[in-house]
Amino acid sequence: MTEAHDMQQVKVERRGAACHVTIDRAAAHNTMTDVVMTQLADALRQAEAMEGVRAVVLTGAGDRTFCAGGQMKPSPDGSPFALEPGRFDHPVAELFRALDRCNLPVIARVNGGAFGGGLGLVCACDFAVASDHAMFGTTEAKVGVFPMMILPLLMRVIPRRRMLEMCFFAHRFTAEEARGFDIVNQVVPAAELDAAVDAIVARLAANSPVALRIGRRAISAIGDLSFADSLNLAQSILPVLAQSEDAREGMRAFAERRAPVWPGR
Repeated sequence: MTEAHDMQQVKVERRGAACHVTIDRAAAHNTMTDVVMTQLADALRQAEAMEGVRAVVLTGAGDRTFCAGGQMKPSPDGSPFALEPGRFDHPVAELFRALDRCNLPVIARVNGGAFGGGLGLVCACDFAVASDHAMFGTTEAKVGVFPMMILPLLMRVIPRRRMLEMCFFAHRFTAEEARGFDIVNQVVPAAELDAAVDAIVARLAANSPVALRIGRRAISAIGDLSFADSLNLAQSILPVLAQSEDAREGMRAFAERRAPVWPGR
């Protein structure tokens, strides 16, 4: 089953159990404009509303670039990062919040280069599969700035010393190096990229959508808490989760030695 909903700079397409969200700016290296970031956040909400969708696949158009980061277009004062007067939240912060609160697991299909904000997008996803020709980097220091807005994402995923090397040296590195840094789960030839992503979707779809949804939010929340507070949160969430229809179906299926049929509630 395939349903297509085209938007100006982001394409949303239902493919079986996955909703594919594509930054559709291949000629501009899939850079992120304010419009792109707003439409990506909207696309996540569309995916959540699609009956039967179990995962979001985030990628870039073409086969050269996943996302080359923010569009570097200086304002009259010479800064590419100035906010409009009276606006506190940067669009990229709003996008990362939307990714963090998404009710579906998000898979980065890294079809090519991921730089700056594009690398932040990869780190904001739950899983990442990269084509073996993809390159990565945070090269902002070469133009006098720093990967400030993606630091919270980098610090969640990448070992500290590797992150310092990336940000301070501002060098580019390969997909295999990215796998060594825990930025991506798998590196595959370009011809096998879709099959590898589909395999992850299938493994996610086999499990309770309620468990994955609540678990995803719990992981995000617990990561920001002290050990004692994280245990308190965990012990308050578990009884609620255990009362779901998915939990009851899972227990029945286990006792009856059959595959569960998840209600998703």
